Amino acid sequence: MKGLPAIAASHERIDAFLGNLRDSCEAAGDAEERDRVAREQELNDQAWFVLAWGQLETEIDDACRDAIQSGRSHREWRYRRAWSLFDQDNPRLSFRNRLSLVLDRNSDLWRRTLELYEVRNQVAHGELRSEGIDVSTVIEDFYRIHASLVRD
Repeated sequence: MKGLPAIAASHERIDAFLGNLRDSCEAAGDAEERDRVAREQELNDQAWFVLAWGQLETEIDDACRDAIQSGRSHREWRYRRAWSLFDQDNPRLSFRNRLSLVLDRNSDLWRRTLELYEVRNQVAHGELRSEGIDVSTVIEDFYRIHASLVRD
């Protein structure tokens, strides 16, 4: 998630600019322009969310490959037998299954990751949200999820 700090910083700068612009419109009594800027801010959040999501998904994919490699290289066949079914270079697994290999399926973080994945799918496939995304909070979630990924 090397790019995530820069993504977060860029989002913060642009979001602050749009927030100030929205506040200026409010102070000037221009409700129509205020609403336009508010919608622009929501769209901006969605765009930055999808960009930031890519950082997390790359880490999940890498952790999945590492877990498969670790399992396949175990000395004892009884531990590596199931792992040998996976090709670590091309696991051909759904996101949900990749996530289950590297994060406890019974955890709150696993559920939160799937919630965020649904948001990602919604936005990335053209169904823009009417409600905003708190990108700063989501990025904090991404760091917690990343720290919990199991690679062996």
